[in-house]
Amino acid sequence: MKSMIFTLALSVGLFAATNHTAKITETLSSGGYTYMKVQEDKNLYWIAMTQRDVKVGQNITYGEQGWMKNFQSKTLNRTFDNILFASDVTTGRTKLADVKPNIMTSQYKEASTITIAELFQNRGDYANKSITIKGKVTKTSMGIMKRNWVHVNDGSSFKNMDDIVFTTTAEIPKVGDVVYAKGTVAIDKDFGYGYFYPVIVESSSFKK
Repeated sequence: MKSMIFTLALSVGLFAATNHTAKITETLSSGGYTYMKVQEDKNLYWIAMTQRDVKVGQNITYGEQGWMKNFQSKTLNRTFDNILFASDVTTGRTKLADVKPNIMTSQYKEASTITIAELFQNRGDYANKSITIKGKVTKTSMGIMKRNWVHVNDGSSFKNMDDIVFTTTAEIPKVGDVVYAKGTVAIDKDFGYGYFYPVIVESSSFKK
């Protein structure tokens, strides 16, 4: 359990948050957690969060902490092939008011760069391609899974996604620096241990 909590704590620091709304089709509670099978559009999958009172048929909105494969719940004596650990869970549709309008432009945008909103909106078009985003460094993490992790924000957002992670083995800028961040786009990147990213930029370099 301690190793799972540690992994999730790292995952929260690295993950670019994504919001979901889904309907509960099955629910189990054990060991301080509530496990819910949810239907999101045509997708059916399990999520988990700290224990709470929810019912089958309710709609919930939640954010991602991280995916885990082959997660074993000892208290349920059950292994989940894939499960999403979720945060900020609410029942009903009240949380939908927190979804902000898309902001596709950025004060940092230049002819040679794209915005974070453009990247998330057209992530399939940018897959495996080199891109440059100009923005402000908001968070850094050193030496995790033999990589350095840099979060960049440029003021744009698409479906509440306004933070993009760049990974590199090179020297990284400081929090607060405005940089040109360049790298290769990867989509649906699964590093294992709960580190799953719908979009991430790898083999990155930074220039002021």
